[in-house]
Parts: sequence; structure tokens; C-alpha cells
Amino acid sequence: MPLRRITLAAAAGCLLWAAAASAGPAPRAVTFRTADGVTLRGRLWPGGSTAVVFSHMFGTTQSIWYDLAGRLAAQGYTALTFDFRGVGDSSGRLVIRYVHRDTQAAATFVRGRQARKVVLIGASMGGTSSIVAAGHAPVDGLVVIASGMVFQGLDVRPHLPDLRMPKLFIAGSRDAPFNESAQTMYARTPQPKQLLLIPTARHGTYMFYSARHRDRI
Repeated sequence: MPLRRITLAAAAGCLLWAAAASAGPAPRAVTFRTADGVTLRGRLWPGGSTAVVFSHMFGTTQSIWYDLAGRLAAQGYTALTFDFRGVGDSSGRLVIRYVHRDTQAAATFVRGRQARKVVLIGASMGGTSSIVAAGHAPVDGLVVIASGMVFQGLDVRPHLPDLRMPKLFIAGSRDAPFNESAQTMYARTPQPKQLLLIPTARHGTYMFYSARHRDRI
């Protein structure tokens, strides 16, 4: 499957979150370590040779991605969710300027399980982390949902010109300032890329779920 289609297929899963889908494989608990020695815990849905790594928003855990990860696994993808350092079941302390190391470790983990292609999907802080991670260690696709360019020491700006993998930037058209950040990141990155502004003020994955991530819009 062409890399552009891989990225867009993952993005379509985000946008069709509430759509019916066949049951995917059951996930299993996994543990892996970052380059700086933090133990992270996640869930792995086994699937095909393309792996999708999900990075969660600030103030949430990996559980925000369980539904979508299972749906993508049912379509033949390998999917990995994880808790950032100091969040949920993971060890360490949450220091935001280092969380890109967690996303990098997750990508390394799935590559070690024979994934030939890796796509990063992140929302808000998770999207910022995914961009920085992709800047340090290129991946095969990137989906960024309502993310800022700078967040507590995590800065995507030096990496934007070098992101040559297929990219999709998503934000709510009334979700300021993240709508502006999405447009700026889109403008500063090379092709191939797409920008999607959804007519909502809701932020991140709340565009697809209610405030409690239970009732679909």
C-alpha cells in the first residue's frame, strides 16, 4: 500500500470513529523502555506489517485510543497505545520536554516486532510529541490532531522542514490557537501533506467523542 494511502487510511479511522466495524484481535499488555531508562506500559493489537503508534493528550491516558486502535487492528494494522512517562501505568515522572522519547521508544518497539512501516498518530501533546519524535527518527507517516508547536519545552519548529513523510494535520476550525498551529505546521512542512479543518470548537479527540470520551457526537 502506498505510504500516502497508509497515512490517509489511519486518518480516516479517526474521522469515522463511530462507524461500525468488525471486532479486531484482542490486545495484550506490553512493556518497553525508553532510551533514557523509563519503563512504559501499553497495549498492543497484533496485525499486519504496518504499525500505528498512538500518543495521547495531556490530562488523559492511552485509553482514549482503545476504540480506534481496535478498529484499525480489525482492518489489518498493528496498533500500539501507551501511557507517557509518569502517566497511568508507566513509570517515571511526567516531564513534557522529554515525552518525544516515549513516542520514539514506542516506534522502536513495534519495529522490533517486524513492522515494516510505522505511522504515528497523536492528539494535542501527543501530536507535538509525534512530530518531534519523527524529526529525530523518521517514520513512514504522521497524523497530527489539534497540536501546538511549542508546549512546555517540547518544540516542533526545528523539525518541520525535515518531515518528508506523508503528513495529515487535523484541527477544529474554531479550536484556537490549535487551528492556527495546524495551518502553520502545514505551511512549513514539505510535501506530501494534507490539512483538514473540521467545523467544531472541540479539542483533540474530543472532536470525535463527548467530554467524557463515551458518547459519540
